Amino acid sequence: MNGPGYHVSTATLDGAPAFDHWHAEVQAHVTPIDIRVPDRAAFRGELRKQHIGDVQFSVISAASQQGVHDASGRHGASPRFDLVYMRSGGITLRQNGREATLGAGEALLFSHLDNFSFVTSAFSEAYLVALPSAWVERWLPDPYACTIRPLVGTSPWGAAFDGLLHSVAHAVEEGRPLPAHLIADQLGGCLALMCDGLAGEETTHRRRLLHQIRRTLASRFADPDLTPAAIAAQHGISVRYLHSLFAATGSSAGRELRMIRLARVRAMLEDSGCRNLTVSEIAYACGFNDPGYLARCFAQEFGRPPTSFRNG
Repeated sequence: MNGPGYHVSTATLDGAPAFDHWHAEVQAHVTPIDIRVPDRAAFRGELRKQHIGDVQFSVISAASQQGVHDASGRHGASPRFDLVYMRSGGITLRQNGREATLGAGEALLFSHLDNFSFVTSAFSEAYLVALPSAWVERWLPDPYACTIRPLVGTSPWGAAFDGLLHSVAHAVEEGRPLPAHLIADQLGGCLALMCDGLAGEETTHRRRLLHQIRRTLASRFADPDLTPAAIAAQHGISVRYLHSLFAATGSSAGRELRMIRLARVRAMLEDSGCRNLTVSEIAYACGFNDPGYLARCFAQEFGRPPTSFRNG
């Protein structure tokens, strides 16, 4: 049967403490992620979570949120993939240079060991299914080839998966027991059917090499001399081949490295332990040789320059 459940709601709290409580609980029970909202005082959210065999199923309803997950420094974290399904509202999710926007009835898979960010609509209801990597790899021969691709609506198996997710969600909301491993196997089977053929679009060798390179970017982002030539040399490939690997995903090595560095800068600006560091010192610590260039990139990505962001 399924494991013990967990429930958190802001319904009994008012004002900013409601959001503070929500933020802390999501970080503790779902994932370590930085969340920002347009109006802290008006924020409302509810989360129900249930362990179902090897997977963790969450039902989330909340006002608009912006989230950033910085995977750097989390190399000891358990490898997993997350599946997000929108019951209502919408979400835009970015990871590894790819971006996808989902509406109601759509889902996608993303890696939890890589940086990602998301923005949700004014109000949304979603299912979040945490899937251990070892479990996913039993069902998908190449999970990374299936990430950041809208699912369900584009698959002939989408209706079956949609119905299964809704049934599980209703049981979780009502606190009803479920045949855990049977449900988990059905989830895996439906996921395999929907992703069938996607792995063939990217060879296993290219996928593994691309993943290794992305881990290099995440571990060496602070090195200002980490150039495409240096990355290519470390992995024994040509710069041209390096560019072709990222071009096939709609991104580039330079763009992904810049996004990793910007996410780290943001984390340091928000860290009270870094208050004594100047923006220039943070820039150098994150691999930016030019604080002015950092300021321009940061404002373009987050809507305001680093100093304003820190003071805000």
